[in-house]
Amino acid sequence: MEASLLDLIYGAVADSQRWDDVLVGVADHLGAVGGMLAYVPPRGSGQPPTQILGRLPEEPSTIFREHYAWNPWTEAVTKVPFGKAVSANSLVEPGSIQKTAFYADVLAPWGHADILDINYRGFAVDGSVGGFGFCLSERGIDETDRRVRLLDDLSPHLCRALDASLLLGERADGRRQLSAILDLMPNAAILLDRHGRVTQTNRAAEALLRRSDGIVYDATGSLQIAAALTEERPALSRALKDALGVASGLGTSLSEPVRISRPSGAAPLLVLAVPLPRSSFPFSDLVAQARVLVAIIDPAAKSRATASAIQAAYGLTGAEARVALLLASGVAGAHMPAILGVSSQTVKTHLRHCFEKTGTHSQLELSRLFALLPPIGASDEGTP
Repeated sequence: MEASLLDLIYGAVADSQRWDDVLVGVADHLGAVGGMLAYVPPRGSGQPPTQILGRLPEEPSTIFREHYAWNPWTEAVTKVPFGKAVSANSLVEPGSIQKTAFYADVLAPWGHADILDINYRGFAVDGSVGGFGFCLSERGIDETDRRVRLLDDLSPHLCRALDASLLLGERADGRRQLSAILDLMPNAAILLDRHGRVTQTNRAAEALLRRSDGIVYDATGSLQIAAALTEERPALSRALKDALGVASGLGTSLSEPVRISRPSGAAPLLVLAVPLPRSSFPFSDLVAQARVLVAIIDPAAKSRATASAIQAAYGLTGAEARVALLLASGVAGAHMPAILGVSSQTVKTHLRHCFEKTGTHSQLELSRLFALLPPIGASDEGTP
């Protein structure tokens, strides 16, 4: 086994963007056409499969995801021991795959005669399946046994590297930044995963939830949040569902902020659900990653956050923090040069740095994130 190939595999732990290079490198080592890393959700879940492709065309992969995620090969590989390399053809009756629509629509047009698979334990949850697959052409199946042995030698390394990628993805810098900013926020703040379950709260949210005054924990099935008054629960549920849809890429619209009554008679709470940027690593959504930030604004709460705290939490310069907070306070980017006394190019540069440091991708995302914090006051004004 080449040391350079192992370096390539473990290099993906530090940089998840290199997994496609890993798939190509292993495919070359095996003499395969290309490789894929795939997760197939349980039947009937409504979730689309997730894939990373290494030198494989997108068109057949799209057809696979839309129509043939559960094909005879997928069915058969669920019975293969985790981490064991195997030829997909060896798992089905000889010649049977050629009689399927999956073969006619996906395999035959691109000359894929067999796939060498590794069933990955981490993707086998509640009926799902997934792992590594390397496509062989007709010419490549003449030495299938040898190629399976080569992949079997690599399997422990591929699986360990993927374990580490998912683990680090769950603890990526974006999540650490969110944790740091959470307790600096002036109001209650709660992070939700892709299922709407609570993953983290700040001190203000914990205090609010303990009082059960407006917002409460709903422990049915999993820990979630709900309105204390039953009649207000549908509106809150819809707002959270819309934000989760946008965060997952399945939705395009957000609900208006929701007013929640307080059984104590205190002023109503205002709840805003903010979708968080998706990780660039496609499989990050399979771990308990924060997908939505729920900000609960209590009109009676005294603001504690400051521009300097925001600046420190995200590593922004003073100039970058000023631009971001002006944007959040409703000032359009086109008006900032005149307000700050700088060029439009300087404003654009500051915004680009803000996007990079906060993990956002647009002025809208950045504005939503910083709008939850106090805008700059007159005493904070100055020249960048």
